[in-house]
Amino acid sequence: MNILLIDDRKIDRELIKHALHNAEKHFDITEVDNSSDGLSQLQQSQFDVVLIDYQLPKMTGVQILLELQKQQQAKDIVKIIISNNGDEDLMLECINAGAQDFLLKQEVTPRHLARSIKQSHKRLELEKKLYLSYHQVKDLAEHDQLTGLYNRYHFEESLRTLLVNQRSKQGHLAVMLMDLDNFKLINDTFGHAVGDKLLVELANRVKSNFREGQLFARLGGDEFAFVFTGIEKVSAVFAIANRILALFKKPFDVDEHQIYCQTSIGISMNFSSYIQMEELVKYADIAMYRAKNKGKHQFCLFEDDMESEFLRSFRIENELRKAIKSNEFELYFQPIYKSQTREICACEALIRWPSGQTTQNPNEFIPIAEQTRLIEPLGRWIISQAISQLAAWQEVDSSLTIKLAINLSPLQIHDLNITKVIQEQAQKYQVNPNKIVIEITETALLENNEATVDTLNAFKSLGCSLALDDFGTGYSSISHLLLYPIDVVKFDKSLLDGALTSEKKRHVIEGLTNMLNSIGIRTVAEGAELMEQADLCENMGVSSIQGFVFAKPMTANEVYQQIKA
Repeated sequence: MNILLIDDRKIDRELIKHALHNAEKHFDITEVDNSSDGLSQLQQSQFDVVLIDYQLPKMTGVQILLELQKQQQAKDIVKIIISNNGDEDLMLECINAGAQDFLLKQEVTPRHLARSIKQSHKRLELEKKLYLSYHQVKDLAEHDQLTGLYNRYHFEESLRTLLVNQRSKQGHLAVMLMDLDNFKLINDTFGHAVGDKLLVELANRVKSNFREGQLFARLGGDEFAFVFTGIEKVSAVFAIANRILALFKKPFDVDEHQIYCQTSIGISMNFSSYIQMEELVKYADIAMYRAKNKGKHQFCLFEDDMESEFLRSFRIENELRKAIKSNEFELYFQPIYKSQTREICACEALIRWPSGQTTQNPNEFIPIAEQTRLIEPLGRWIISQAISQLAAWQEVDSSLTIKLAINLSPLQIHDLNITKVIQEQAQKYQVNPNKIVIEITETALLENNEATVDTLNAFKSLGCSLALDDFGTGYSSISHLLLYPIDVVKFDKSLLDGALTSEKKRHVIEGLTNMLNSIGIRTVAEGAELMEQADLCENMGVSSIQGFVFAKPMTANEVYQQIKA
């Protein structure tokens, strides 16, 4: 065993060496009389134990111990302080500074010294195990177990520190929150195991494209976060965000599947030096939801007016949750008329929320229901209520031939159980599914995946008709009419507006109508407010008309009176 002895008094060194030689163990002893030579020896040679006199001319034992903490090679060396001063506070100070034991010089005997060295070795071994265990626990506490990235706790604590440090530096700090678009659909389609592997692949791809040590964390689920410091211009942040979006152009290879996914990014910056961590994260979250609302797979920088918009959405979401539990909604129905006979041929079910406090406008609360996935319980309630109402009409009049149109959101179309829900409700109320028209928008068809095709074909197998709603509002594609089993196309109100005065618009409507009629697809003109518009649709061969010119949305009883009139 190699021992380094550091003591400025020769007589004390001789007493300690004598004790070591008589300890019935073999020790190779190197002795020095000052702290500088001692530290130099520890850097140049390997030792198992260092015995340090506390009171040296230039340094105390505690100062030497603190210097040794900086040296990697000294971490495996047993450190024992030897002193003439038996003060307990001094002993604790030495132990806290890294010594494994503290001995009084008058107590140094061969047996006592050998026992101290043996016990100190065991203490050092336990300290190393404790240190390793601490770092393992710390690693578990700070890292996400799935991806190996930092977790929310570490991200938030690091961001707090970075914000304080950034105040004395040039440039700004940017926080980015990234959330995958339609990740639930991936889990539903391929299973959660594949979804987890996708998150791991994503984390590795993003991490490999940024410098080592970049604060990049998984906050939970499919939400990730970044922090970038030293930002001089906002354009630099936009360049980083575009760089992240570009990483999603290539598919991810997971278990022999090629999975394309996209992401939305929200950005906030510390333009105020007094902004807190919680505010920055909240603002980035608000901006991320704005990016999703703008069409997904894009980024958005937080602006001041977004907070009030977010708070409004938050209030509406909370009110929706309560309203769903307490069944506060009502269904209204708007008739659809045959253009030739002006008879009611169908009714579209429309949700109303008369008790809504922040809003009662479906154009506002339905998108929020979709964002928060509340559309799932709300949509199932609409399906049940609408079918039960059709059954009630048929019970009163069995000769009734009208059809019932039910709107489904893209999220509902991606629900693999939605056709089963329709089938169960139709059986429950003894309604023939051929009386049901499923209305979808082209947004539901944009991903063009097998699951969507299977769901639409399942509706057709039940006997339901499929209507493509809002045709002519931006996403309209002729290919959708060829790829999917569409029975009805509903022209958006924007096509009909101005058709009385614009020859170009009339030609568009007439051309589309002729084309759709030729391939057996019926047409409905939405938003007719003038009788001249209704007459124009009739003359152009449009199958049906829906609009205020004939009837506004009304209660079930009012609709029935219209049907029987």
